[in-house]
Amino acid sequence: MEYQLIKENCAVCETVCEGSREQPIDLDLSLPDYCPDIERILKCRVCPGITSRNIAGDQLEIEGSALVSLYYLDAKKRAVRLCEHSLPFSCSFPLKGSSGEAVALVRTRTDYLNCRALSPRRVDLHGAFSVLVTVLAPGNREYGSRVEGEDIQQQSHFETVSRLCAMAQQQFSVTEVLDIGQGKGTPETILRSDLSVRTESIKALADKLMLNGEAVLRLLYVTDQESGSLDTMTFHIPFTQVLDAPGVSEQTRQQVILEVMNYDTSLKSEFDENSTLVTLDARISAAVIACEEMQAEMTDDVYSTDYELSVTTSQQRFPGEMLSVEKDFSVKEEVSTGENGITRLIDLWCDSISSLYSYDKGQMTVRGKVNCCMLAVDAQEVPYYLERSLDAELVQELPEGWSDPQTRGDLQLSGLSFRISGDNRIELKADLRFEGTVCEGKTVRCITAVEGDEEHPRSKDKTAALTLYYADEGERLWDIARIYCTSVEAIRLENEMTEDVVSAGGLMLIPMS
Repeated sequence: MEYQLIKENCAVCETVCEGSREQPIDLDLSLPDYCPDIERILKCRVCPGITSRNIAGDQLEIEGSALVSLYYLDAKKRAVRLCEHSLPFSCSFPLKGSSGEAVALVRTRTDYLNCRALSPRRVDLHGAFSVLVTVLAPGNREYGSRVEGEDIQQQSHFETVSRLCAMAQQQFSVTEVLDIGQGKGTPETILRSDLSVRTESIKALADKLMLNGEAVLRLLYVTDQESGSLDTMTFHIPFTQVLDAPGVSEQTRQQVILEVMNYDTSLKSEFDENSTLVTLDARISAAVIACEEMQAEMTDDVYSTDYELSVTTSQQRFPGEMLSVEKDFSVKEEVSTGENGITRLIDLWCDSISSLYSYDKGQMTVRGKVNCCMLAVDAQEVPYYLERSLDAELVQELPEGWSDPQTRGDLQLSGLSFRISGDNRIELKADLRFEGTVCEGKTVRCITAVEGDEEHPRSKDKTAALTLYYADEGERLWDIARIYCTSVEAIRLENEMTEDVVSAGGLMLIPMS
């Protein structure tokens, strides 16, 4: 005998791809005629940018261009010089099935980069960087909410789960003309630029999000090509963008993940050599994931008062309660600059931040490593380059009872500062911000099918309307009712009980019809 199992669906966010592709760098670089000869290499750097990413069927296709920068001291002026070369790249990732509504989170990581001067005008570079991808797509978790049948008794409970309401991704541009100002010196060449973006506030509208964010552009530039004089500038650029996200409302809790796909900075000095204007043209990707908590009624157990049942179950993992985390914190450490000593610092920047999450005793710990890059001047007034890393740790308390949390977040750099504390010592301070969500993971046994065996009816004693049963303290009425082919409600009414558990041992009356 078949019974109708009423099933419900809970939309969830699933990872359909997570992986990396290594992109090799093998370059024999000759300096162009306008670049002076090399005295000493300071730093080789690769900055990959994504020009396109496209999900077609069950494949994610990525194309981009990696800018390889060589910083060196020239042989005559002993000034910092730059030579650049662009390398195109492409890679693809297989997805688990077709994912038309998926969002692709893409970042890059420099694995290693070695360079050596073959001559004053020729450099050999070997290295690799990786494209790291996480693709998220809507999925479903099916669960049985009730079983229909006159002879069916069932037990259920309400589970707090997070239902996916919206998943969307779109790109937008941030284009600005920025003024360094006369007090900072006229820029002649940009040596280094770094762009980061962060979310300031989000306002949910019907099927849309109003995003207020900030882009931070940091520049190192040459103010005098002959002497090699350098200066730095930081711009804070606010932006507002309306994101289309069908399913978003004032009741949903959303996370917006911003990524800089690619950007270009250039000097706006075609008609004025004294111009202090800089043009920024950036392409930003915004991924939206919105959820809301709901109470899902799930059937735990079922039996028939007439027939033996065959019950099929499966283990399903649901996202539970969700916690939004936004925290600012700082790390500070005094580090050695080596035997060269230090008289001043020309430039300080961060080229990578790594982070790992761990959970223990009701806490989430975010451990990060901030790689600080420095262009300094030694006691002989000669520029040199060095790197030092700072360890960061953030502890976040989690709600009581969480056993299997999952984190989706990002550790971002808000600011980087220094203080020279000695001839060969410098104190570095990194201001950091963690933005993300932590979700409780729940594994629930769900009933997926129920079938009655008509050839094996349950044995009932029909000679009496009631039978006596000695119940132990703490015994569940559900277990008693299953044994005697009756219902919990009938036992409660017959014995004038309100609870589902026997509070004190003793005789009970069990209705047999």
